[in-house]
Amino acid sequence: MAYRKVAIAGATGNLGPSIVNELVNQGFEVTVLTASGNTSGLPSAIKVIKVDFSSQESLVSALRGQEAFISAIPKHDQQPALIDAAIAAGVKRFIPSEFGSNIVGNEKARALPVFAGKVKTQEYLRTKQDQISYTIVTTGLFLDWGIGLGWLVNLKGKTQINDNGDSVHSFTLLSDIGKAVAGILNHPEETKNRGVYVQTAALSQNQALKIAQKVNPDFKAETEHVDLAEEEKNAYAELSKENGNIGSAMVTFIKISIFKEGYGNLWNEKNDNELLGVKSLSEAEVGDLIAKYF
Repeated sequence: MAYRKVAIAGATGNLGPSIVNELVNQGFEVTVLTASGNTSGLPSAIKVIKVDFSSQESLVSALRGQEAFISAIPKHDQQPALIDAAIAAGVKRFIPSEFGSNIVGNEKARALPVFAGKVKTQEYLRTKQDQISYTIVTTGLFLDWGIGLGWLVNLKGKTQINDNGDSVHSFTLLSDIGKAVAGILNHPEETKNRGVYVQTAALSQNQALKIAQKVNPDFKAETEHVDLAEEEKNAYAELSKENGNIGSAMVTFIKISIFKEGYGNLWNEKNDNELLGVKSLSEAEVGDLIAKYF
């Protein structure tokens, strides 16, 4: 039986609104937990509860009566406390703030320091699966966000081509991540205690550049090549320095997990799109998407 009563924390970040909007559109009863009370940009149909995230009592009170709890918070190592509160409140399913690289299925990605909080959450969920079920969502880079940021293809400047630029990787639209979450809640047994994989498109950077040039013949691609092995070595060196640039190193580790071969970043042949209601884009549809960013 589908879970219809859903709470979400982190609803106003980069991803949260897409999840909330899709759940509301599909008729779920959505409760947003917020520390600030800010729900700007979210649909009026939601219920809002202001909580103290440092207080287990406050969290448990807010979660009572909920069937599922979705976390989209940025501080991943704080999620075990959310899981404990969900268990105490009788919540049946926890969806952690994962929504990215293949940490659940690839040891190299799992070992990257930037994902320590996510790994901690996954391990904690496995120890609690007799008390609450979980689903871990792997999406790759957010496709629309990645185009806008210039990570996949930079339409406003120089594109950094990672390694040879020919490796194909999985990417997912923010809106499709919302559909995937709704699909999990509609199919609780099929998605119980496992990772699910979704993708909107499987692309290489060179393919994306060719599509961009096709939709806009005036686009003159500027590129520079990046050796990800060298970048990885430099990132670890920054971590070892007393005053190293930790933020830059962590961004590098994320890029490695998305673009470097061997990090499990392609699930084109086997994914959960059909089960979760996510459709892949054709090349023409990818072109239509890219055209919006010129």
